[in-house]
Amino acid sequence: MSMSRSDSGAAVSRSRSVVALACLLLLPGCADAQQTGAAPPTADAAVDWLNTTYSVTCDGIVPDGFPATVVDGSARVPADGSRPPYYDHYDVRVTATASGDVDGDGAPDSAVVLDCSPQPSNGIVQEVQVLSSTGRLLGTLPSPRTMPENVQLPPVYDRAGLSVQDGEVVAAMTAYGPEDFHASGPSVPLTVRWRFDGQGFVRVSS
Repeated sequence: MSMSRSDSGAAVSRSRSVVALACLLLLPGCADAQQTGAAPPTADAAVDWLNTTYSVTCDGIVPDGFPATVVDGSARVPADGSRPPYYDHYDVRVTATASGDVDGDGAPDSAVVLDCSPQPSNGIVQEVQVLSSTGRLLGTLPSPRTMPENVQLPPVYDRAGLSVQDGEVVAAMTAYGPEDFHASGPSVPLTVRWRFDGQGFVRVSS
């Protein structure tokens, strides 16, 4: 059975119409992909700060840092016991997070408090990392050991007192007073504010 030129043209036209309709109904964005030859863009997923990988220095104990992949907010990272500072492992925990625009690009950044406990020891040190909405490290807040409130021991971050306000990282802390000692813990409340200057974080005067 033969098909006339007009019948063949009509069949091709109907076939193209069906393909176009399927593209519109079933594959949104495929028209753009056909025109550009690229897949349609997808939005970046928000970072889950309780389930991600950080580069941790344990507040300078390991200056070069080490990767710590936390699951449900915690990780145990083996240490190289043959090299200083001669620990077996490091216990890392995410103890607080706060969200807000820190670098001024309009996207929400995050400040994350990381507790690090080198083992064997009974000590815990803290570092606060500030990361962009894509997970890029903007910087780490200056160590509590460098703060003027470090009279006997470094002040400690209040896990419930971290926030981002007006582009500043605001942290409630507790400092050691003259009558305090390590076993009892610090007792003097204070609030510190940090602002990102494009390269790092500088303390803002009250």
